Amino acid sequence: MTAPVPTKPPEVEELVDEFIHRPLARRVVALLIPTPITPNQVTLLSALVGIAGGVSLAVGVHRPSWALGASLLLFLSVVLDCCDGQLARARKISSTTGAILDGIADYAVGLTIGVCGSYYMVTVHGSAWYWLLGLAGVASSAVQSALFDHAKTRYIARVAGGYAEREEDIDKVARDRAAARSEGRLGDVILLWVYETYSRAQQAALAIPAAADPAAYRAAHAGRMRLWTFLGIGTHFALAYLLIFLTPWWPASVRAYFIICAVPLNLLLAGLMATEPRTGAA
Repeated sequence: MTAPVPTKPPEVEELVDEFIHRPLARRVVALLIPTPITPNQVTLLSALVGIAGGVSLAVGVHRPSWALGASLLLFLSVVLDCCDGQLARARKISSTTGAILDGIADYAVGLTIGVCGSYYMVTVHGSAWYWLLGLAGVASSAVQSALFDHAKTRYIARVAGGYAEREEDIDKVARDRAAARSEGRLGDVILLWVYETYSRAQQAALAIPAAADPAAYRAAHAGRMRLWTFLGIGTHFALAYLLIFLTPWWPASVRAYFIICAVPLNLLLAGLMATEPRTGAA
């Protein structure tokens, strides 16, 4: 009798990804599977579309209708961002380097939203101080999503009975980097070094020990994990495209996005960090 395949706990999923982005992505992936388009090409397209969305917001700062286009482009970028992993799994070609490229693409889009959104606020509200709000917002979003990603990975490792979305063994990544260096694959060396450095920084910031009883741990902390999901990158991007969509009617909505990232979401992060269990007990 074949053992059941471990599944991802549903409480680690961002709600907007689970109910909006991924269902739409599955439809796109069904169209992509018969084509020669690769997951990495989808990742690149997602980044370019997202960057175009951010630039559209800045370029059209005096044309409110451009915000609608910027919002649509950012929404499309997020859906495509969900497609690359699904396509890789459908073709059974998931890789650490693909996950790294996906992360870099997310940060490129997030940085573009930060810079272009800051320019929008400075122009609309007439104060250079909004550059500081933009910096606080984009930095907060980056830290929040990085720590959520780590909390999600460690939670899955503790409660999902062997489920693994991608390789998380940092020592193996270091070995792969050494092998890439010996084979002269400079691009892979750089990507693997970025991933290793990022992963070690995550672990240093949020060390979560192994659970002594996975079932009890899950019962006690599923609600906490659900709160973590509100700090994920998909949720940040959804908040961005929704509030950008409102700018023709509410010019301060972009400012509201950065304030939400910098204040209430940081308070949520601080609360989760302060109360994170530091022992393996449930």
